[in-house]
This record gives sequence, C-alpha cells and structure tokens, in this order.
Amino acid sequence: MRTVRGHDSSGTKRRVGRPRADGRSPAADPRDDVLRGAAELFSRVGYSRATTREIAQLAGLRQPSMFHYFRRKEDILAELLDRTVEPTLEYARLLAAGRARPEVKLDALVVTDVRLICSGPFNLTGLYFLPEVRAQRFRSFWTKRQQLFDYYRSLIRSGCASRTLVAPSVDLAAELAFGTVESVAIWFDRNAHSADAIAKVVASSILRSLLRDVGDLEIVSSAGESLRRRIGQPVPPVNA
Repeated sequence: MRTVRGHDSSGTKRRVGRPRADGRSPAADPRDDVLRGAAELFSRVGYSRATTREIAQLAGLRQPSMFHYFRRKEDILAELLDRTVEPTLEYARLLAAGRARPEVKLDALVVTDVRLICSGPFNLTGLYFLPEVRAQRFRSFWTKRQQLFDYYRSLIRSGCASRTLVAPSVDLAAELAFGTVESVAIWFDRNAHSADAIAKVVASSILRSLLRDVGDLEIVSSAGESLRRRIGQPVPPVNA
C-alpha cells in the first residue's frame, strides 16, 4: 500500500518511528521512549554504568534504531537535562509577564519548581550533581539553569526594592533559595512525602527567611496559590 508523508492511501494517518524490538507500536515520538528508558536507567544504576544497549531495550528499540535519534549516550543526557529546566524556565517567563508582587511570584515559582523536581518516578534533578555534567557538551543546560537562577534573583531584588523582602545580600539570598530548591532532589523520598507537601514546606521556609514581616507569610502563600491556579501547572519533563 502506498504511503505519503505519514498517511496511507486511504488517508488515515499512520504512526511514525522506528520499529520496536519487542513488537510494541512506536510512540508518536520515539525519542520520548528513549528518554524515559534512559531516565529510569540513570536513576537506578547511575549514568556511568548505564549502557546504550540497556537504554534501547527499555525503549523497546534495537540499538542501531536508537542511534537514529541519539548518536551518543551524552546526547541523551543532554536532552534529559534540558527537559528538567525548560518547564520551570517557561513558567518563570509566564510569571515575569504577569502582574503580581515579587514575593507572591517567588512563592509560586518555588512551589512549582519543587513540584516538578518531585514529579514522576525518576529523580532527574539528581543528574545535576554528576561530574560528567560539567563537560562543555552540556553548556546549553547550564545556560538555561543560569537564566532560571537569574529570575529567582530578580524577584528577590524586586522584593527588597519594594521593601517586602529583606536580605543582606541579594546574590547570596538567591543562591540560598535556588540551592534549597535543587537540594530537594537529594533528600526527597517519593514513598514518604507528597510533592505538594514538600513544595509548600520549602516555599514557606524560603519566604520565612526573606519576608520583612513574617506575619505576612500566610497572605503571600494564599496569593501564590491563586496565582498558580491562574497560570496552570507545567508538564513534567519526562512522563512515565
């Protein structure tokens, strides 16, 4: 039967992608299957011990077929890293375009950031701490991560300027807030705590350390929740 650009002769759209080694139908984007397989393997055995053959098996692909989408294991890691920061960075852009007090935006950002870190079955943010990630190959990720940090810092600077937040050093306060959020990847236990509970505790801790009037914490948290409802929740970087 003749096919043209993803459709058969009857006009029905067919699925695309390399054939699966285990007979499964290919996903709309086989790259996602590879990324899910790699995320599972990296989380379970570590990056250095994971092999491309094992990743291909988890993705349901033959190894040569996987190389059609990713030439090297480093390319898979680079994509995973980018996807961990892109949803939060896009959310930060939405916050920046809207109108709300800086401390309210900071609360919404922290809660959303932590929720994304804790979402899904794989600890992708833990990949940040791999020594291999410092290589030049992953420069794109570090650039995006810096952009996200810059927005954290801009919110704290704006809050200090409006005298709703107070910090001896804006830069150090931003480092502390940003570092606290990312540290969740080290200690968060998916079997013991919900992502929502952890996100609210982390946001409360950060805002409590920065608010000029700690008595405003409940008001800020409530306003942050309303802001998050208006904007919506970003999609996790890798869905199971």
